[in-house]
Amino acid sequence: MRSRYVLAVTGVAVAALTALATPASAASTPAATTLGPAATVIGIEFVNANYQGATYTVTGGTCSATTSDVDFYVNSMPSGWNDVISSFRSYANCWTKLYENSNRWGSTYGFTGDSSYVGDAMNDRASSIEWS
Repeated sequence: MRSRYVLAVTGVAVAALTALATPASAASTPAATTLGPAATVIGIEFVNANYQGATYTVTGGTCSATTSDVDFYVNSMPSGWNDVISSFRSYANCWTKLYENSNRWGSTYGFTGDSSYVGDAMNDRASSIEWS
């Protein structure tokens, strides 16, 4: 069985998050999270549409190329990144799904590879993410 990696409050390398106190600071400060041992980028989230503005980069391993399972997830966005995502890119064979609420529930957008705009219904509303 393939290993799954989960973002936890402890035990996960989180870089550059202390400067992200508000969405306004998120517009100028990048952030990163590592899910698992590999340094492979699985997703980059952007504050603005069309892949513009500050970025939140998540690294992990390679996804399984199917959306019937969840390979990686973030149950709660890091400080400054709740309700600010407008576009994203997916990498390493991953598909991205945004959730309106923490712990991956509520309205969703995805599974999608890349999205230059998440639509009015999800714009600036993502509170958790899955990659499959």
